[in-house]
Amino acid sequence: MGRRQTMQEKFKQQMKAYRKKKMKIDNTPFLPNSGSVYVMNSLNPTEKIKAEVLKKSIKQHREIITSLACPVCGNPMAWDSKWEAFICVKHGEKAIYEIARKG
Repeated sequence: MGRRQTMQEKFKQQMKAYRKKKMKIDNTPFLPNSGSVYVMNSLNPTEKIKAEVLKKSIKQHREIITSLACPVCGNPMAWDSKWEAFICVKHGEKAIYEIARKG
């Protein structure tokens, strides 16, 4: 059996968990209020393309984009949190589309 923790040790442990949670970055693709989503190709970031939302879900009372239609081939693209973008590999080369703001 282990020893009991003091109040100070408990407090330090709670603060460490709080700081860790606060530093965590959320890169969830939320649906904009306008409902229209624009993406840009990572290899050609100058042009912004309007994308069609295929699937969405709700998290914390906000809509999240689950999958988008690829602007080139029309196949569904899934969100990759490592790249922080939607990725399509169906039309030969790997295409990475980031969500862009119109304007």
